[in-house]
Amino acid sequence: MGGRCRSLPVGRCRSPRRASVPPQGRDKPAAADPDNNYRIPDLSYVAAGHASVIRKRGIVGPADAVIEIRSPDDETYEKFPFYARLGVGEIVVVHRDSRKPEVYRLAGKQYVAVAPAGDGWVTAEVLRIRLRPRTARKRATLEVRSLLDPRQRAGI
Repeated sequence: MGGRCRSLPVGRCRSPRRASVPPQGRDKPAAADPDNNYRIPDLSYVAAGHASVIRKRGIVGPADAVIEIRSPDDETYEKFPFYARLGVGEIVVVHRDSRKPEVYRLAGKQYVAVAPAGDGWVTAEVLRIRLRPRTARKRATLEVRSLLDPRQRAGI
């Protein structure tokens, strides 16, 4: 699910690059050297009006949203406090094997999970999409639809 970046018509989508802002890791204070301390989301979304944070070396400052592909035993959830300190407005977590999406919105200094609707769709407002897992021919997929134009859809 990584490697290619495909975006719906609004904003810019960036493939994996480092966000060069110091993290505050598990028990480590923030380092003063942003060139050597960073977290790398699987995908970063920067809205059209915020393109000034995109630099040749990566995104300097907060992305509007990040997408994390959750693999067993990875550090996806450990990145949340770092993203909150940056001010990333929304995090979408997609579980690698089941394709189950989770959406978290920044509320103050922490993220709050967005509950899926009764039909299984969960809304990522910053990305302007709805997501839900599907099973087709015994294979898990992720269905994605635009909030702006429901005819725009993708299956991953």
